[in-house]
Amino acid sequence: MADNTRLRDRLTRDRLLLAAVLVVGIAGTGIVRRQLGVLGYNGLGRLVFIAGYGLTVFLVWYGWIRPLDITGPGASRGVDRDSDERGPGEGDRPNGGEGGDGADAADDGATADAAREDATDR
Repeated sequence: MADNTRLRDRLTRDRLLLAAVLVVGIAGTGIVRRQLGVLGYNGLGRLVFIAGYGLTVFLVWYGWIRPLDITGPGASRGVDRDSDERGPGEGDRPNGGEGGDGADAADDGATADAAREDATDR
């Protein structure tokens, strides 16, 4: 199937800004670094490239990656996992019935021993 969208429709302001940030931040700082090295300021050129590249990575993260809502396939929005996904009797433990430091296992063993003693006493 042919894609009938025009180039003008695909080139949004957001995409053009991203392209400009990447070109200036990576290629631009590389060119400036090279020219400073030719002029004898190699150390300053390295600092300019590192600062420019780092700023580019930060701007791309802050402007385009950070706002994305990235969730896994099982995640659903607006659902409180602690209250909805518990099975019967799992809400009594402090950590939602999941194993943790092993203290719950010791309590379960003591409870089972006490139940056996009660059963044999009868």
